[in-house]
Amino acid sequence: MSVVALQWVALAACLLGAATRLPDIHRGRGRGVFTALVLLSVAVGLSLRPIYLAVDQLLGGVNLANLVIRMALYAVFVLLGLRMVAAFDAPRARKFILGPLGIAVLVATVGATVYFFVQSDLSYSSTGLGAFEDQEAVQHYSEVGRLYPGYVAACLVGPSLASVVNSGARFLHRLAGAFLALGFGTVTLFAALRLLGVELAAWNIILPFSAILCVVLGLCLIWLSRRRAAHSGGRSNLLAQ
Repeated sequence: MSVVALQWVALAACLLGAATRLPDIHRGRGRGVFTALVLLSVAVGLSLRPIYLAVDQLLGGVNLANLVIRMALYAVFVLLGLRMVAAFDAPRARKFILGPLGIAVLVATVGATVYFFVQSDLSYSSTGLGAFEDQEAVQHYSEVGRLYPGYVAACLVGPSLASVVNSGARFLHRLAGAFLALGFGTVTLFAALRLLGVELAAWNIILPFSAILCVVLGLCLIWLSRRRAAHSGGRSNLLAQ
């Protein structure tokens, strides 16, 4: 599969994941995860060249679409962090994500992202800002953009793995935890490698979009597990609500 095909598959998975949540939204459930999947769909869609160029032209042709991607991803990790620490009853992860440190990382990341974006000379639309990679401000902008997602993902790997080894959980729930752990672990690895300046070539696309597929699949499996639990009278998982 080519890297472009992987991006389109990731977009389709995000849209399908959001669509499966629509019936629950009408019942007043699952709004947090649904919103996260919609925002993730926006971010993934804007990573695709034809969509990015069309949208950015509507926004003035100065790469505001890239800033939208960054902010959408930050919001996705805020929402997933909120839901996962509750769903997996992870007080330590809750402290790191929702406590003073987590809030400080989020505020600093958003502030630095906007600052370096404004400092960059982005005179025309360029998907992924590839045409401006030689600018120091753009390099810092890209580095900062991986801080908060990488930080939250690192906090969520442990709770996800804990759900995998929970012998009292349903099989689908444990399988979902495995995909979530793999996805968040990949996000953490990708952020670390990029911050260390490792040249990833095609893996610069493969790693993050594979992570997206794993996370979306994990969320869909949890939704399916809740459906089965509801039919059997069992206890549902908070991530599916």
